[in-house]
Amino acid sequence: MERNMIKITKTHARTLYNAGKEIMIIPNKMRTDSFMASWQTKPADDPDADFDKLCNAISYYNCSPETGMGLAYYVRAL
Repeated sequence: MERNMIKITKTHARTLYNAGKEIMIIPNKMRTDSFMASWQTKPADDPDADFDKLCNAISYYNCSPETGMGLAYYVRAL
């Protein structure tokens, strides 16, 4: 588990994603070192990539009563 991570709000995650920074989006009951955890960045070749569509896709495919029905957002601490 990465120890130097900070939980952030969806608004802050959206701002960082649109700025091209790396964030982690996972179901809220999952650990950050689980197989579902992956870092997300805005694709450089797709300037129209939408943060809300990404969150909807992650939620649709990964959220359940077992893993959590909401999403949690993390960023690496400096």
